[in-house]
Amino acid sequence: MMSNQYPPGLHFGIPEKMQPLVRISTHLPEQFKQYLLSPTSATTYIEAPFGSYITQEIKGQDWLISWQQCFIREKVRLRPSTSSPMLAMYCILKGNISCRLQGQGKIMLIEKEFGIYYIPSHSQNTADLRSGNYEVICISFSPSFFSRFISRHPSFDDIYQQQQKQARRGTTLPAIRMEAPDLKVLDELRHSPLKEEEKVAYVEEKLEELLTLYFNALTPKYLQNGEQAGKLKQVCLYIQHHYHQHLSIADLSGKADMHINTFERAFKELLGVSPRGYIEHLRMKKAATLLSQTTLSIKEISYNTGYRGANYFTAVFRKRYRCSPREYRKNRLS
Repeated sequence: MMSNQYPPGLHFGIPEKMQPLVRISTHLPEQFKQYLLSPTSATTYIEAPFGSYITQEIKGQDWLISWQQCFIREKVRLRPSTSSPMLAMYCILKGNISCRLQGQGKIMLIEKEFGIYYIPSHSQNTADLRSGNYEVICISFSPSFFSRFISRHPSFDDIYQQQQKQARRGTTLPAIRMEAPDLKVLDELRHSPLKEEEKVAYVEEKLEELLTLYFNALTPKYLQNGEQAGKLKQVCLYIQHHYHQHLSIADLSGKADMHINTFERAFKELLGVSPRGYIEHLRMKKAATLLSQTTLSIKEISYNTGYRGANYFTAVFRKRYRCSPREYRKNRLS
């Protein structure tokens, strides 16, 4: 079992051939001063042939928050690692990152999504960054901090136990689209009080709020009791089995025995997403799987996921993943 030590941070290994050319500083160059969080954050600025990146850390007894801005000129493969088993939340504010997590395989970190992962100590992981700018927040939790949520969210005990057992296999929980309340909490963390005696309590309150928002989004609210919730659950199951077919909101509201306006309002209230948004989420998730695991054409995938044309499918996919289906497939297979 792990002791309640300070939580670990995530470090990014630079390709060995570039290391003699790397410059490291604890001060930001003038052109990057706009990204400075506060004078009390621990800042590391790294400049390398592929570009540069900034890491700023704020640390408490039970948490470590790392803000990372990357400015990549040339494609590079970094090697994220941690000195001890790490349970963390990642928040991708800008850019898509293709990663490989030891024991888990390839995963894609998508802009404006957040999730939770367990990373074994000294594990072999990779992160591929193409040219462009990235902004990522990584929040590492101590076992004691995270365990506070287990009694209320027992379905998350498995990933917590991975850390406790210091497992060698990495694990991820599903990524969730960040909505306005999630982004608001992150912005409040960014502008936390400067006085140390105020900061710790403030940050811990915001971290608990962020975790709660994530857990609430991940745990289907339609599991609560009630006749209306039961009807919506049946509609959700129907959508899960028929999302590749033509689905009208009017027909779905009829299956729930609700007026269409009541149905849309209740659906979003209970699931946090509109019926159309839920259908699109399932279609895009299936499309991403087909792109990475099959050789089906874009046209075939569009029909298999409920779209009646490759052009519209491509437009929806690009809006979701910030790249075309062909680019996504290339990134996943490279």
